[in-house]
Amino acid sequence: MKLVIRQYLASLKERGELDALLPDLLSQMGLEVFLKPGIGSRQYGVDVGAYGKLSENSENKVYLFSVKSGDLDRKDWDGGNPQDLRPSINEIIDVFIPSRIPAEYKDRSVEICLCFGGEIKEEVRANVSLFLDRQTTNELSLSEWNGDRLSALIEQHMLREELLPKNCRGLLRKSLAMIDEPDISIKHFSQLAISLTKTDDLKPKQILTGIRQLYLCLWILYSWCREEDNLESAFLSAEFSLLNAWEANKFAFEKNNKIAISALTTLDSILRLNLQISHQYVEEKVIPHAGNLYALSHAVRSSCAVDVNLKLFDVLGRLALSGCWSYWYLGKRKISADNDESTRFFTEAVASCQETIKKLVVNNPILFTPYKDDQAIDLVLALWFLSLDPKHWQDINSWLVNMTHQVFQMFRLHDKYPTTISSYAELIEHPIDKTDEYMKSVTKGSILYPYISAFSATMGFEKPYEIIKRIKEEYLSHCNFQVYFFDESSEEHFYRFDKMHGATLSNTNLTEEPDDFIEQLVSECEQSNKVYEMSAFKYSFWPIILTGCRHYRLPVPMHFIVDIYKQRKEP
Repeated sequence: MKLVIRQYLASLKERGELDALLPDLLSQMGLEVFLKPGIGSRQYGVDVGAYGKLSENSENKVYLFSVKSGDLDRKDWDGGNPQDLRPSINEIIDVFIPSRIPAEYKDRSVEICLCFGGEIKEEVRANVSLFLDRQTTNELSLSEWNGDRLSALIEQHMLREELLPKNCRGLLRKSLAMIDEPDISIKHFSQLAISLTKTDDLKPKQILTGIRQLYLCLWILYSWCREEDNLESAFLSAEFSLLNAWEANKFAFEKNNKIAISALTTLDSILRLNLQISHQYVEEKVIPHAGNLYALSHAVRSSCAVDVNLKLFDVLGRLALSGCWSYWYLGKRKISADNDESTRFFTEAVASCQETIKKLVVNNPILFTPYKDDQAIDLVLALWFLSLDPKHWQDINSWLVNMTHQVFQMFRLHDKYPTTISSYAELIEHPIDKTDEYMKSVTKGSILYPYISAFSATMGFEKPYEIIKRIKEEYLSHCNFQVYFFDESSEEHFYRFDKMHGATLSNTNLTEEPDDFIEQLVSECEQSNKVYEMSAFKYSFWPIILTGCRHYRLPVPMHFIVDIYKQRKEP
């Protein structure tokens, strides 16, 4: 396990990775962290500052960490860059210690810690050792925190045996070993996440430790996936970890103490890591190829149209959800008046995801023909995300017109029309015959058509609404059109999905005019409004609801669409 952690630390970048892990480690060791990495503010060589003692027999000290990534070589030690380690240490001694240490720690001894994920190269070992000896005094000491020491501390304090049982260590190893088989890797990591986020009979401090351990394990998985250039396991494991961490972390929102604040900080770290993994997936695997005709369809590397269809709709949902998270973060930045660089980043990310969705659809026409009814989930995520900016509404209309027309033709020809079949083998063979009896047996219910109709009615798109009405009248009179709602048990079961929950409005009436249909939905949403009582909604983390719907394959609550309608109606 120490080797696993050591390899993980060596792969971490300096900013946003190694320096983000260090505060959690120090807190778990019992130190009080008074300075964390900042962006835009000068920190005079110190990335992390903490106060306390490392063992029972040691004295309380101020620990000042200057963090570098990977191995420490001559270039990183003193290569002429102000950000190199030696100039940073000089700045700590000359400026930070005399003027920036908190007043309550002024009379305490100081230890400057050279922190890096790798090791000191032999070419610079003598230089570093002599420098440290010259700077050491009675009140000032310097120490080396290399990858070996960090991995030992992580193993001792964050993954120690009584808190991370042997079976969890085994699950992590198995997940890492099977990165090239993502389904198996995800299975093992999901079991690990469930074990670490159990809250039964645990005290808040124990829950916090489990969440920190999950964050570290997810980082290790991500770093290995990144090395193998295969993000699939990390992507889905991050979604699952976020949902389970939210369930375990709910206690912290009702408290206002040190443990609760630390728990919320760790949850935020998992949120950010999920966004980082999602952003890398979208930036590297989707955006560069979405503008080329059939590029992503061809990248599926299958001669079977079903494989291409399933994967492209999956990519569509991931892309839309990544955009939704960027939109949420952008809103947070505007509220908090955070720095312009962050605001600009998320603004560009939202615009990029929206444009990429349109390119993806245009250049991969198979996205006009859903094969499975539950692809409505990915479709709704994309439509809702695009609808956030009215300039995309005409593109949404064109997409829905083409899609509903194609689906109508599929029913007319009895060829690959959307079905509720869940078995992959059966889906490949679908339709096995062209009889009405078979068609009725595989189209007994649907969420696809009510959601398309709801979007069409909300945005005033007449043609797709009328085509769905015609499909219902001519081919699906037997089909139960359904709309999903949360119920009283959803808060308890949604984030872990350990039990089915929710309720449906069945046989929605599309024979009505669009305005009457949407008013029916508005009325039902007002009566079945448990979605607003979900903790993720109450604390303004609404993308978690969308993440759970995509990950667990649950329909997006109709309230998201109805809210668009209500906003349009506002004067």
